[in-house]
Amino acid sequence: MTFRKNTIITIDGPSGAGKSTIAKLLASAAGYTYIDSGAIYRGIAYAYKIRKDGESLEELLHNLPLGFEFGENTRVSLSGKDISEEIRKPDVSLLASSLSQQVPVREYANAVQRELAAGRDSVLEGRDTGSVVFPDADIKFYLDARPDERANRRYTELASKGQGQQFDTVRQEMEKRDAN
Repeated sequence: MTFRKNTIITIDGPSGAGKSTIAKLLASAAGYTYIDSGAIYRGIAYAYKIRKDGESLEELLHNLPLGFEFGENTRVSLSGKDISEEIRKPDVSLLASSLSQQVPVREYANAVQRELAAGRDSVLEGRDTGSVVFPDADIKFYLDARPDERANRRYTELASKGQGQQFDTVRQEMEKRDAN
């Protein structure tokens, strides 16, 4: 009897470097599952933003009803409601970056990523997918780009979704996310 382990490919790097674009292309070409770690953190941030008064972060995470469908377009749901568009707004992205510094949030997100990749050939992208979440990944990439290019990519993405902001604001927010 032969044991076959699923293949894990990770793409790490800062925001705006093109991780999602490359991860989607690679997963599609290889026939692997694409898992967007940023969507997990953004889903947590959105739930945190609308949580009940007085509900602690730990209480929120304990029974957080987030759902994920990964593919060409990542879909995220909270209690069955599609929040895929809401989680991509700049305020949710900044909150996700801030919350990602909290140990319970990282533990939750890491566990979700491991659960989603269990038993499947997967391509995961995110800041710590190869160093923390899957340190024993079969293949690891680190993708980076100049800060101006990264800010331009993010600016163009937001503008295409009708969420136009000033370029300088986009760059400042990106730098804040990097610092976090």
